[in-house]
Amino acid sequence: MHNRRGRVLVVDNPTRSLLLGLADALAGHEVEVARDAFDAIYRIDCAGPAHDVIFCDLSCDQLPGPELWAFLGLSRTGAAQRMVFVASSPLRPETRAFLERVPNLCVNLPADAEAVDALVARRSGLGPRLARASIRDDAQRPSAPAKAEGA
Repeated sequence: MHNRRGRVLVVDNPTRSLLLGLADALAGHEVEVARDAFDAIYRIDCAGPAHDVIFCDLSCDQLPGPELWAFLGLSRTGAAQRMVFVASSPLRPETRAFLERVPNLCVNLPADAEAVDALVARRSGLGPRLARASIRDDAQRPSAPAKAEGA
């Protein structure tokens, strides 16, 4: 068993809907929040150690998840492989086609907190005991549980 938490990056829109939907699931992990895809690129390339999992909203405003995935795939950091897409609304046909082409998982909101936590723990190489949350952002955590599919 390791004594560290999973290192997670959440790429979200300014409404923080993705963070709110995943907050319960990520309670045992170290979470950073990128305010958009460009902030995520900076955090991935320049700001500290690699993230174990990168949760990305499929419909980010300025640079949607598929485009961010393609950009990150050009680098040697392996970040594109660590991405897990998150859908909060019905998927458009082109988005479904993208998800069928790539090996990355897609979690649907509301997310199953235990399944998402298990996914992060597995990708982080963590044992069953997780530390308390450290969400590095001003967003507030909801009290409602979340639910996930596809994790």
